[in-house]
Amino acid sequence: MTALQAELQARPRGLTINVAAVLIFGALAVLILNPIFGPLSALGFLACGLALIGLRPRTSLNHLLTYWYVLILPAYCLASMLWSQFPAVTLRHGLQLLITMAIAVVIANRISPVMLMRYLFGIYGIGVVGSLLFGRVRDDIGAWVGIFGSKNAFAAVISVFILASFAVLIDRSSPRLMRLAAVGGLVISGPLLVLAQSTGAIIVMLVALAVAVLIFVSRRVSRVQRVVLACFGALACALVAIFLNVYGDALFSELLDYSGKDTTLTGRTDLWDYGRHLISQNPLLGVGYQAFWVQGFNPAEALWADFGIQARSGFNFHNTYISNGVEIGIIGLVLQIAILLAALMLNLVWAFRSPSPANGFYASFMVMVVGASFVEVAVFFQFSVTSILVICALIYGIQADAAWKAWISSFAGRSNGRPAYQPQSPAYQGHTS
Repeated sequence: MTALQAELQARPRGLTINVAAVLIFGALAVLILNPIFGPLSALGFLACGLALIGLRPRTSLNHLLTYWYVLILPAYCLASMLWSQFPAVTLRHGLQLLITMAIAVVIANRISPVMLMRYLFGIYGIGVVGSLLFGRVRDDIGAWVGIFGSKNAFAAVISVFILASFAVLIDRSSPRLMRLAAVGGLVISGPLLVLAQSTGAIIVMLVALAVAVLIFVSRRVSRVQRVVLACFGALACALVAIFLNVYGDALFSELLDYSGKDTTLTGRTDLWDYGRHLISQNPLLGVGYQAFWVQGFNPAEALWADFGIQARSGFNFHNTYISNGVEIGIIGLVLQIAILLAALMLNLVWAFRSPSPANGFYASFMVMVVGASFVEVAVFFQFSVTSILVICALIYGIQADAAWKAWISSFAGRSNGRPAYQPQSPAYQGHTS
């Protein structure tokens, strides 16, 4: 018997199912396609996520211990029940956030960046197709909301789908049919994003897509040329920042006037001013995680009344930093910003060192999340797929940086030819474990 025959006989016969892959796909799908699953979304996510942890409990525990610092933020949110004005509310939501981020850590260590990117393309694609077939339009302003609850939610789905479609399209290792579907996705997504009438989402997505294109183009230049381009890019950003500091208010007013929005961003500027006032009253610790928008709390009731929110729920400060500053104070805000900036910078550095469709997707995704955080509450809350993807991007960036340092150490000990850099972490081998 030859070695090949022995290997073929040792392989299991029949259909084999990667249980971890199914659980990860299911956990993400029920959150992204929340309008389809409704109240069962959270339960489905918890069931799939906890089953994924239980599938290999010792390995999952090792991953959680390795990336323990990622859980400092949710642990702090949970601890805020000690000074929360609604401790029961903070306890419940804090536990949910801790579990959500723990599952995110495990997901990032059980699936490669490329495979997660493809899963997201497929799941968001289902949402886009469903919106085309069964979507609706808001009666008051005519904005397309698809199958989702609001035009901003629909615009967020379309934006991520555009980035995923572009990444899949340029990924030559992706199946041909998937790349053809990506072409179709890019064709239909642009008009849908315009129909959503979300000016902020369009601007942020265009910037993020430009980053993805630059990363793709940089694959064709040498590392020295990338350094030069990065220096020019940094200089351009500095000049833009100076220009906006001088002429930003005038340009912003013109943009709002062109897009048909009022200068208060539909009352958001007033909301932000009030949020800053609330932060000044509890600057360090805040009022407690998710302990502000609670029925019966007078300041929240007043804002709901002012903005005509009859349901007295589903409202926020439309700014991640102000919203979280009110709830978890400056201490929590620092933890949150550290995660966002680390995920952004690590993925940009990863893309700079070794450009690929995967790190192009995560870098552009982080650019979009950080950009949107100034006008929406993008992260961090329980059962949030954006929060999960931020944690995954952070861990992928950490692993890529560790692989780079290991390569540098290996190269430093060699006297012969320079080896090509390839990430060595199992998470980069293109499979789900």
